[in-house]
Amino acid sequence: MKAVIRYSFAAVLAAALCVGMGFLYHHVRQEASGSVCNRLEISFADSLHFVREQDIREYLDSRYGPCIGERLDSIRLASIEDMLESRSAVMRAEAWTTRDGTLHIDITQRAPVLRFQGDESGFYVDEHGYIFPLHPSYTAPVPVVEGAIPVSVPAGFKGEAPDEGGRAWIAGVLEMNRFISASRTWRRNIEHIRVRPGGDLLLSLTGRDELFLVGQPEDIPDKLMRIDRYIGVIAPSKPEGYYKTVIVKYNKQIICSQKDT
Repeated sequence: MKAVIRYSFAAVLAAALCVGMGFLYHHVRQEASGSVCNRLEISFADSLHFVREQDIREYLDSRYGPCIGERLDSIRLASIEDMLESRSAVMRAEAWTTRDGTLHIDITQRAPVLRFQGDESGFYVDEHGYIFPLHPSYTAPVPVVEGAIPVSVPAGFKGEAPDEGGRAWIAGVLEMNRFISASRTWRRNIEHIRVRPGGDLLLSLTGRDELFLVGQPEDIPDKLMRIDRYIGVIAPSKPEGYYKTVIVKYNKQIICSQKDT
């Protein structure tokens, strides 16, 4: 009999707890529905400078409309996030409100790893090969690949390269950059990367006059190994400046030329 009383008491207590939680939830919703937005707080999850707080505020005002004075439960948080993420430099936006009447927006910017610069225009790419435009007043401190970039995109373009060949070429350059970045020696010694018509890559090394033609961005570890062999074995056997161009674009070959190519 005592067991029955104990179980009955527990059931009554659980029911009372559920009713209490429901009442609290209803009260909070009522309170929130009566609150209005009186403050907009914008934060950034990184130290990049592609977008500023003022940019976000102006973009919200022009595309969404004023948030201050709007009821918290009527603010379309998902719409705000989608709208901000449509900007090329914004990778992720998170929006939420708090009971003190604040609309919070946290911005994660798209982080470039390389900048491609042609004769007339250029663009950034992130680690996944996503293209986005250069910024008019901020230059990210990333390696620059210059010259005849074999990827044609219109001004303001964002997204992956439109054609398969362009996507493959960018992926190859990104893989080369990852390899170089992981090597203390190559990261320190590769000074400049230029692109010849057709997409061949030409490297300049710190403290050396030779140009190193590696060709298409593929088999980079093997090609750099052959450059290292040239520096360690072939170059010391000749007077300084004897060779002007060293070609390692062909499989298992090191071709040294005294003429500019």
